[in-house]
Amino acid sequence: MSNVGIPIKLLYEAEGMKITAEMKNGEIYRGLLLTAEDTMNVTLSDVVRTARNGQVSKLPSVYLRGGGIRFIALPDVLKNA
Repeated sequence: MSNVGIPIKLLYEAEGMKITAEMKNGEIYRGLLLTAEDTMNVTLSDVVRTARNGQVSKLPSVYLRGGGIRFIALPDVLKNA
């Protein structure tokens, strides 16, 4: 973690917690944040994926590319971090 901004530092703080990531294509992923990178690439486990049409599927793990993420919802416990 070299010269990164506050949003990336918060993402690192969320490792080991449940997060929700909405992708630019409209898909939503909710799972346990295993790893985060400076580029906002994230690895999630025990994932529930909601497709744009509302179809829900469970996945053991996913790797999401940071460039495809619209926003990430972090746990409330990080509000004062």
